[in-house]
Amino acid sequence: MHETILVYGNEPMWVTTWGIILEKAGYEVFSTTQFASALLALANERINVLLLCQSLNEVERGSIIETARAIKPEIKCVIFECDGRDLMLDGRATFEKIDGSGTLVNSIGRIILQND
Repeated sequence: MHETILVYGNEPMWVTTWGIILEKAGYEVFSTTQFASALLALANERINVLLLCQSLNEVERGSIIETARAIKPEIKCVIFECDGRDLMLDGRATFEKIDGSGTLVNSIGRIILQND
């Protein structure tokens, strides 16, 4: 696979866990709990998907999503939560709430294949 995922959140255990799961599935992964590191990855790497941990509050999510979309308008954004609802936000970004680690890889694969 040539898709690259940035996993970002405040909880190191979750960020590391999702990163390991996705790496084992064949994705290139950048994982961070630091906003500045997330910005550097977005600016300097070919990131296809931004996976946000549930540990981020609404303001933190909004800030990184707004910045990511400004840097890479085509980026797909995913929020990891435990309720399984799918959400769309205009034609440029997909937001999907994943309902558990068992569906993480499948959900990411499906999101990558979606056309904006």
